Amino acid sequence: MKLTIKEVILISRPRFWMYVLGTFLVGVISSGNLFLYDTTTTLFLVAFGVFFSVPANVFIYGVNDIYDYQTDIHNAKKVKYESVLPLEKHRHLWKIMLSLLIPFLPLFFIVNISTKLALLLFLFAGFFYSAAPIRGKSKPPLDVLFSAIIYVSPALVGFFITGNTNIEWLAVFGGLVWAFGMQTYSAIPDIEADKKAGVNTLAIMLGKRNALWFCLVTYVISAFIGFYYVGYISIVFGLVYTVIVLFSVSNISKLFKYYTYFPLINAVSGAVLFFYLFFKEIL
Repeated sequence: MKLTIKEVILISRPRFWMYVLGTFLVGVISSGNLFLYDTTTTLFLVAFGVFFSVPANVFIYGVNDIYDYQTDIHNAKKVKYESVLPLEKHRHLWKIMLSLLIPFLPLFFIVNISTKLALLLFLFAGFFYSAAPIRGKSKPPLDVLFSAIIYVSPALVGFFITGNTNIEWLAVFGGLVWAFGMQTYSAIPDIEADKKAGVNTLAIMLGKRNALWFCLVTYVISAFIGFYYVGYISIVFGLVYTVIVLFSVSNISKLFKYYTYFPLINAVSGAVLFFYLFFKEIL
């Protein structure tokens, strides 16, 4: 059974597009002034900007929908907030994912080695986070590690594609730690469904309340690391995420409601970070 264009777009989770596209853009602007790149580099940046919009998101969430089917049918969050992909449409989704990825394959053989490695890291984590035989999402702490790599590796692609290799690895670590918290928080509403499907996660191992405290620690650590690079903006971000976690701890029954705010909060935070770095580079 075929998928409609609307269904494909929904599978790509438009509200989550900025999680990979945004980090790609932050990686690009972190590497230097956008207006100083040559034509070839600019074309690469545009091409990968397109890649990290619909194609990359259909890939990571499509694989997730296929391999998570047995979990999703038990998940109220998935049924009400998103959608469960019927089994009869899985084969067509594989075809669509390939048709969206293949046009970008030639770029892999043209870009520099650092970009190649970052791309391979993204594709590996994006696939095996959900897919067998690794299925990292069911093997903590691989669940938080693979998820963090999915969302941070696009920044490495954006940085390395410009030819700049002088990367700040402490900043990358800070991004990974922040993503650890995001993944864990998003897994808390899934705890009951994951248990029914036999999927283990760090959130299940810790329990709801301890998982929230883990999130709080990751946000605080990442905020302090970020302070070294972007100053008080990072502290403001840290306070916002800390407040949400504290609200969640005090009222766990509303955790899913708070979870639905994250796409907007993350998009705003990412935009502020991008334009801060942008004006810092060009002024």
